[in-house]
Amino acid sequence: MTKINSCKKIILQALPIILLLAGLYLVPIRIFETDFSKVPGDLGDARFNNYILEHGHKYLEGKVKSYWDAPFMFPYKNVIAFSDNLLGTLPIYSVFRVLGFDRETSYQLWLLTLFILNFVCCFWVLKRWSNNTILSSTGAFLFSFSILLVGNIYNVQTFPRFIVPFVFYWSWKYLSQKQLKYFLFTSLGIVYQFYCGIYLGFLLIYTLLFLLISYLVIYRDIEIFKQFKEARKIGYHLLIIAIAGLILAPLMLPYLEVSHKLGMRTFEEVIDTIPFLRSYFFTSKAPVLWGVFSEHGIATLPLFWCHFLFIGALPWIGVAAVPLVLLSKKIESDRKKFIAFISLGLFLSFIFCLNFNGFTLYKIIFELPGFSSMRSVNRIINTEIMYFVLIFVFVFKELSKSYRLVKLLVFTFPLLIILDNLIDPQEIMRYNKQESQKKITAIRDLIQTQYDNAHTATAYMSNITDSDKIEFHLSVMLAAQDLNIPCVNAYSGSYPASYLDFFNNVDENALTKWCNFNNFEKNKIQQISDGKVREIKKTVTLKAFNGKYIIDNRNRNSNLFADSDNPWEWETFEIIEVYKDKINIRSSTGKFVCADQNKANVLIANRVEAKDWETFTMIELENNSVAFMAANGKYLSVDKKSLQLSATSDTIDVQEKFRIINSSGSR
Repeated sequence: MTKINSCKKIILQALPIILLLAGLYLVPIRIFETDFSKVPGDLGDARFNNYILEHGHKYLEGKVKSYWDAPFMFPYKNVIAFSDNLLGTLPIYSVFRVLGFDRETSYQLWLLTLFILNFVCCFWVLKRWSNNTILSSTGAFLFSFSILLVGNIYNVQTFPRFIVPFVFYWSWKYLSQKQLKYFLFTSLGIVYQFYCGIYLGFLLIYTLLFLLISYLVIYRDIEIFKQFKEARKIGYHLLIIAIAGLILAPLMLPYLEVSHKLGMRTFEEVIDTIPFLRSYFFTSKAPVLWGVFSEHGIATLPLFWCHFLFIGALPWIGVAAVPLVLLSKKIESDRKKFIAFISLGLFLSFIFCLNFNGFTLYKIIFELPGFSSMRSVNRIINTEIMYFVLIFVFVFKELSKSYRLVKLLVFTFPLLIILDNLIDPQEIMRYNKQESQKKITAIRDLIQTQYDNAHTATAYMSNITDSDKIEFHLSVMLAAQDLNIPCVNAYSGSYPASYLDFFNNVDENALTKWCNFNNFEKNKIQQISDGKVREIKKTVTLKAFNGKYIIDNRNRNSNLFADSDNPWEWETFEIIEVYKDKINIRSSTGKFVCADQNKANVLIANRVEAKDWETFTMIELENNSVAFMAANGKYLSVDKKSLQLSATSDTIDVQEKFRIINSSGSR
């Protein structure tokens, strides 16, 4: 018996480490790939966050004079306050840069560290709170590696949330024990979350507001108010609030300045990002078990990519089991009350942030100071998940103490949580780190060759399409960052309206308007050109390996098939050469062809504008053939059975070869 108990103790001690290592391998490592060649996200937001971290590191090194006046969107000031700043976790990134890792690898290691911190901090809190290793480990895995990350991994500013479990715990300790130190910890924890990310700072306040309301409703504890009869206690609370405010002020003042200049968002800009009930049961194709849930929301949810809020089955089972706890006669009343308290907090948080076909109580929250600055309300899941975690842990803790079958079931949770949250990394948008670095290097070399130090800044000029704008401006920003040269080119969370003309057109006329707006002499900015040509068009038909023409079959949802015998209207396409080997393909309906990442990367002609997933690389082959590579790095291929086109092939074989036939004859 002693040996059995000893083995059980060792397994329990090792369990959190095992789950942490499993989570790290299954999520970030497989997304990065073992050679760290891939970065989650596209060439837009992911690289922008990398730029922000690198800018902060350069500021710490003394290579940048002003933190808030970053050297993009020159000569506009306070541009960092157009987006999240990631200051709270900047030291983590900076450590990796000091150790000699390059900018992109340091970004990956920073993200990897956040996964670790999220798990370790959540486990520590849950273990201290529940004293149950199995459930605490499982809950920490849910908090850190849940499939909800699939919908948020492209916005990594939502990842630094390891302080959230502490703030929930300290809030409970303050409410239940009335000790001033926990009010101090809670206040400073909220401030730190703001420094980690403005969005999650506000959303943490939102969830804590309902934690307080829930506590007052369930416990009816008026002692929390009676303590304020003492002037001394009032003074201490006000002092803590003042200290927190003083610490927060340097962060918030630049954002207040931006809000005064640009104004706040309207509620109409926000409404489509407020979750619907079905949002909580909607995900992408990446989850292995739950990818089937990806189908029901794409056609019905506005801005569907904002609504990947499904967190797996286990936490919802925990929520469904709440009535069993509340109705059980075997569970002590104080434990029932605690679970009712957490459950009501989740319900209120849930119901006040739900879109009932246009009606939502969030409109009340929107009126609170600061909340109108946020557009992506769907990110509430990143703090709301702590409610799910607590309910899951404490519901099954109480049930396992009272019911032997549940106790046995709990032992399977570490395995079940892994299966519940298993993802296919191939279904997650990623970009190749080295390819991005090559693009940046090419622009950097061109700037370095042409730039004259007599100028104050540079404006990198190029003919670009809509699909290239974000990628182009970010590549220029990163290249200029390498050279420590300010640039007019910019991508950010928002812009002054006067900048958008340059962002969209990148020409001398737009540059002149921008300089006039800023009362800045244009001749102090050196214009650097890459000589690229934009939008050379030709009307063509495409033949596949089977001798059939490619058709935009409008009877089959405009999916592309290689099964037409005649080159008529539906078989006619317009090839738009963006630059070099990059092209867009527009069908006779005027819609662009897309490799739809949410539908197994099938080819479909239904996009109004051309962006990343509507841009292809055309590769010249022998015998007058070509191949096309989509944004996911896969080649367009014709399925031999269905004859449907999709971007799914890793190599170029017979099915991946096409002939382009111009309107004037054979290629």
